[in-house]
Amino acid sequence: MPRQPKMILFDYAHTLAWEPETDFLRGEQVVFAYVKDNPRRVTPEEAARLGTELFLAARDCRHSGWELHEHQQLRLKYDLLGLTFHLPLEEIEKLLWTAACLGEPMPGAAKMLAGLRSRGIRTGVISNLGWSGEALADRLQRLIPAHEFEFVITSSDYGVRKPDPLIFRAALAKANLSPEDVWFCGDQIEADVSGAQHAGVFPVLYEEPTIPNGFAYKNAGLAISGDHLHIHHWHELLSALDACP
Repeated sequence: MPRQPKMILFDYAHTLAWEPETDFLRGEQVVFAYVKDNPRRVTPEEAARLGTELFLAARDCRHSGWELHEHQQLRLKYDLLGLTFHLPLEEIEKLLWTAACLGEPMPGAAKMLAGLRSRGIRTGVISNLGWSGEALADRLQRLIPAHEFEFVITSSDYGVRKPDPLIFRAALAKANLSPEDVWFCGDQIEADVSGAQHAGVFPVLYEEPTIPNGFAYKNAGLAISGDHLHIHHWHELLSALDACP
């Protein structure tokens, strides 16, 4: 085991929280309550359908390691439909995401974070996500209200996705810490474990067995080389920290 870290960074999805079900039609129905102008009499169904089409059209961008920002996608979608709103785009984003899927904290996440806080270990978040860092920070505050992360970074904030070490290096710069002082926890071998290793950060692979993970297939056939910690429950992280020199 390496020495105890000064800070632990976390992935979001299937690490700190998960999203049991997503319904973007429901999200658009909530957003449409704030429509200011709708000259074409567009329906929430049409908006949800176009949003899905735009998301799928950006797959090659994501697969190439780049991220479009949700505000770009929303602006394009609603301008194409001729819609304007009584709220700024930042608030529309949060309304849409919250209504489309509330999310749930991962088992034991809040207790684990309280344990880190009691040990004086700083925390932050790095997530591959089109939603803004501000929207994710609001979501985490709602899901785990007793904890405040030092910062929340999404790939859309910088345009690059994990495993690109640039996003990890940006987090290290924000924290003003050296790589050897930081651990990173996530559920994906390539994006999280390999990404952290390439940035010189100690990786923790977290695979909770009771929560369905639609992205678990990405780990199939992949092996981890190099030092790392593999856990299945958050209490194992606290035990590992207590065993550190």
